[in-house]
Amino acid sequence: MDFILVFPVLLMIFFGIIQGSMWYQAQNVAHAAASAAYNSARVDNGTPGSGQAAGYQVISNQGSTLGGASVTVSRAVNQVSVTVTGKAPTLVPGWGGPEVTQTVSGPTERWVNR
Repeated sequence: MDFILVFPVLLMIFFGIIQGSMWYQAQNVAHAAASAAYNSARVDNGTPGSGQAAGYQVISNQGSTLGGASVTVSRAVNQVSVTVTGKAPTLVPGWGGPEVTQTVSGPTERWVNR
């Protein structure tokens, strides 16, 4: 009798851990894509387009880990900001999965005359 009451709780915990792991992996992929896009766009001759291409390349190399992903790169004279959004895969059919957003920003590469 006790097993009947405990088993559903154990199953929910087990699948919750798996779902949490899938979300965590999607966060890691989004951060890796944002970092790659930032590193590509921040160089002296970098462009937002080259940053987006680098970000999408990382995402495509990871398979279906990050669904519906978008890479947004904004580059100013001294600053680059990259945001990657998408959805983590889910175990529950029909549920869109948790939203994943990672942002990386920092300075651009530039040469200063003395």
